[in-house]
Amino acid sequence: MKHRVMFMLFFLLCTTSAAAQTATGRSNTGTISLATPDAAETPRNKARLLGFEMDFSEPSGNKHLDAKETGRLRLVITNLGKTTVRGVVAKVVPLTPPTAVTYNDSISVGDIPVNASRYAIFYFVAGDAVPAQIVTFQVELFANRAEASEPKLLTFLTKSQRGE
Repeated sequence: MKHRVMFMLFFLLCTTSAAAQTATGRSNTGTISLATPDAAETPRNKARLLGFEMDFSEPSGNKHLDAKETGRLRLVITNLGKTTVRGVVAKVVPLTPPTAVTYNDSISVGDIPVNASRYAIFYFVAGDAVPAQIVTFQVELFANRAEASEPKLLTFLTKSQRGE
């Protein structure tokens, strides 16, 4: 009889709803909850709700930034979230500093309401003495001093006047 009661208790414990159970684990500081919070509630996920598309163009159309030419990177930044994202800043960071290429490195985009889009335009100017090189920039968005999107890479070639 005692074994039957224990089996019934064990059976009841095993068949209770999983939604009502709380999983816990151990950390160096004590017991922690293993239950994941609602994804919509985490600040990092809220910040990641910005998306952007980018388009690079240059006047000659030869897919190189020639000497004395100005290229343009156009970002279309869209708020895909459920709240206004405040203080958006777009930045371009060179992986290796380019030779004889000047550019604006950040643009304050401001606040972006839900389902709205904003533009940021970066200009890249090749000087007279620009060498033939591969230029790569990491394009990033930040909001309220936190990373707001997955960075993307922009790569283009420069071409000297001598045709190197």
